[in-house]
Amino acid sequence: MADGCRDCGTCTKSLLGRTGRKALYVVTFSWLIKPIFLRNCPQCGHVMRRHQRRGDGSFQD
Repeated sequence: MADGCRDCGTCTKSLLGRTGRKALYVVTFSWLIKPIFLRNCPQCGHVMRRHQRRGDGSFQD
């Protein structure tokens, strides 16, 4: 398989352009998917798994 073709717009983009596009996809994907699959704290908006918990599983205030 060839490394890239000379006629394809994606293959002829610069390294900076390809990296920027991939970074944009990752940021957009995480921004859209995070609220769906990860529970967030209603007060601070951080992910719930980062909050401190007591031994019985309740949250520390």
